[in-house]
Amino acid sequence: MKGKYMALTLLLAAGTLQAQTVDQQLLAAQMAYQSADSRLDGARRQKQQAEAEQRLAAQRLEQAQQQLAQANLQLQHADSQLLAAESGLQQAQQVLKDAWQQKEAAQQ
Repeated sequence: MKGKYMALTLLLAAGTLQAQTVDQQLLAAQMAYQSADSRLDGARRQKQQAEAEQRLAAQRLEQAQQQLAQANLQLQHADSQLLAAESGLQQAQQVLKDAWQQKEAAQQ
């Protein structure tokens, strides 16, 4: 008895036990179809969610690229202003130096 039970358990676990009647075969086929259909629905939902996440990520990437481009333009503008300010400072330093030299020359 124990040997038959073990053999039956192994056959069930391996999925090799075949239905003995047409009704049992039909029921097994319907259950297999429903299981496959359920897996298909789950896979479709998963794909739809992944596509939605991909679209959202693409939008965020595009926005980030636009922000990066804007930041690069602002940086270029700031660099230009810095160069202009440095040039203005150098000119002002030269004018100040020349003025001091003229004052010292006038005092001698």
